Amino acid sequence: MKEDNRNLLLAITLSVVVLFGWQYFYGVPQMEKQKQLAQQNQQAQSQTAPVPAPGSAPAPGAVPGQTVAPAVAPATGVALTREQALAQSPRVRIETPKIAGSIALTGARLDDVSLKAYRETVDPNSPIIVLLSPLGGPNGYYSDFGWVAGPGAAVSLPNASTVWTADAQVLTPAKPLTLTWDNGQGLLFRRIVTIDDNAMFQVKDEVENKGAAAVTLFPYAQVVRHGRPPTLGYYVLHEGLIGVLGEQGLQEFTYDHVDKEPLLAPGTNGRVWKDVTGGFV
Repeated sequence: MKEDNRNLLLAITLSVVVLFGWQYFYGVPQMEKQKQLAQQNQQAQSQTAPVPAPGSAPAPGAVPGQTVAPAVAPATGVALTREQALAQSPRVRIETPKIAGSIALTGARLDDVSLKAYRETVDPNSPIIVLLSPLGGPNGYYSDFGWVAGPGAAVSLPNASTVWTADAQVLTPAKPLTLTWDNGQGLLFRRIVTIDDNAMFQVKDEVENKGAAAVTLFPYAQVVRHGRPPTLGYYVLHEGLIGVLGEQGLQEFTYDHVDKEPLLAPGTNGRVWKDVTGGFV
């Protein structure tokens, strides 16, 4: 064998040994640690579901920080399964080629979405991926929308306990869904939800003021996730938070980093976006 070929074979062999050795001595223990953390978080969350902390009402043009109504967990004191949590609210079914799920009429939340084309493992018979789940069950993860009143305003607003009225029993790409709620003080709230064939949701909020006095409201939208999602622990795969925080540019934070430093302050140039990574096959 030529010297060059022997050196190449030796280099490849050593690389394989290093990779497998790293995975065996570090990767596998890290995965087990992540699984244990995920189980502990799930158990803790199912016993006491955290709620968003209320703050102050936002100024015009600001992101609401407020009076967003706290999420309401079931008052039974018993941890619920996902199916039991879904049954806590009347629902409108979602039917599209790519997703299945429902919208909760209590709170008008998007909290039940599963991806038909993706599965938990490479086994084609494994369960499909559950993306969004309701509060009260394991790993609550949902989209929440609402309104915040201006400072000093005494007005009844929809919150997590409000039961909306739907104009249909099913949301499809061909038929939008309109939810309504009357606050009894002259304000009629409408939430129009549409979805296309590619599973892109659009939520449009409207308020009709039937009273004589002007009312100032600020809309908000938030994606809420309770607990820490399970991770694989591969060093070649970023798992955690990712985003652009102003002049700092692209930033990647692991969940361990966020545990130690939960407040990620953006820069000052207004160029900010954030995301939480997830994976499925």
